Amino acid sequence: MRRLTLLFALLATSLMLSAEILTYDKVLTNLKGVEAYKDGDIEKAQSHFEENAIDNPRDGALHYNLGNAYFQNGNMEQAEQEYLMSLRDEDFKDASRSYQNLGNIYFQNQEYEKALNSFWQSVVDNPQNEDARYNYELTKRYMQQQQQQQQQQQQNSDQNQDQDKQQQQQQQQGDKEDEKKDQQQQQQQQQDQEKKEQQQQQQAQKSKEEMKKEDAEKLLKALLEKEKDEQKKQKEQEQGTPRQKGKYW
Repeated sequence: MRRLTLLFALLATSLMLSAEILTYDKVLTNLKGVEAYKDGDIEKAQSHFEENAIDNPRDGALHYNLGNAYFQNGNMEQAEQEYLMSLRDEDFKDASRSYQNLGNIYFQNQEYEKALNSFWQSVVDNPQNEDARYNYELTKRYMQQQQQQQQQQQQNSDQNQDQDKQQQQQQQQGDKEDEKKDQQQQQQQQQDQEKKEQQQQQQAQKSKEEMKKEDAEKLLKALLEKEKDEQKKQKEQEQGTPRQKGKYW
């Protein structure tokens, strides 16, 4: 950004004092401040300008000069206050410079909307202020670029969120498929276990039936043997007992 030539602005303003409030002490103190400012002794210049501003609180030109000293010393907060004080003076003839320097301060503080408004006010107050016009256009382009960057970042963020969402959906779908596979596997295992148990039961039942059949056959055989023995005994009893051969004792 093109920097304001503060020395030129300060010297021009120092010669624009209202004749109604012109006093020797004020002019002398202001000239001392201007000389110190030209020599690069900003602290001394600030001291003279502060003295003048305190003694003449309604003089916008003096507050403007003091604001320039604060600006050069890097005290932007106090510089802002002094520029605003200068704008309260309706007789101050260089309000455009105050607005411009306020815009510079706001730009440095990254308050771009306020900077744009200040540069605009500077151009409105003095359409011939090319520095303020340039700063206005530069700030406007900067804000547009910043807005585009923010939009791009937002788009990238939205795309990343969409990708994350898609990945989450895919992950959830994969989890559901895995869960379905697990359920199917569990069901198959359960069916296999039930089938195995059923086979075991059938085998046990078969073995039990075979045992019963074998026991029944044994029992039937025993009964048949017993019946044969009883029939044999009965037959023997009916025929009588045969005599034993051999010598009788």
